[in-house]
Amino acid sequence: MQVWTKLFAKSPFKPLIKHSDVVLQTVETLERALRLWYEGNYEEMEKVAIEVDRLEDVADRIKEEIRDSLSSKFLMAVAREDVLIYLHMQDKVADAAEDTAKWLLVKRPKDIPSDVKELILQMGTESIKAAKLVHEAIVQMDRVIESGFIDKEIEREYEIIKAIESVESKIDGLDTKLMQLVFEKENELNWGEGFYILNIARTLSNISDKAKDAAERIRLMMNK
Repeated sequence: MQVWTKLFAKSPFKPLIKHSDVVLQTVETLERALRLWYEGNYEEMEKVAIEVDRLEDVADRIKEEIRDSLSSKFLMAVAREDVLIYLHMQDKVADAAEDTAKWLLVKRPKDIPSDVKELILQMGTESIKAAKLVHEAIVQMDRVIESGFIDKEIEREYEIIKAIESVESKIDGLDTKLMQLVFEKENELNWGEGFYILNIARTLSNISDKAKDAAERIRLMMNK
């Protein structure tokens, strides 16, 4: 607990970066699992997907430790409530990655059309990109504070936030395209396969949604 107290004394964002480091590991591990799923290497994919679940648990534990150690006695550059709300949103990114990993584990599909798998991989790559950008955004927020809010660092932060919003918008388009494709292939896919594919897509889309929520919270903190 003392470790977190010392970090908060330096900057309110140092502990958030520690939590974000694990969230980043979680989404990067999911990225590996998704690639293995795409290649049909299900045995290896299952090991990696289970690791996603373990990392999400680590992120949860860090989140709880940060909450317990964030005393109202700290005088910080941002409000305690803002830090806690942001922490919750950042943690949701790892939760969404875990949800995707669980869906990858439920079956070993054999007959999913290649263009459907291609589109899911593309959605995963873009969603995980948004999650990685959230890590960059919180690291940059720390730089903004340490610099005393100089224009150059603030501009860089807004660039990252806009990049996250742009990726999230792209995911919405891919999500719609995938739904259309699944219904176009209703004669090639059975009900269970369609349900499975659409739920993987839903959870992947959720990663970018949570990344965007976290980015919006950073924007609010910047504007206060």
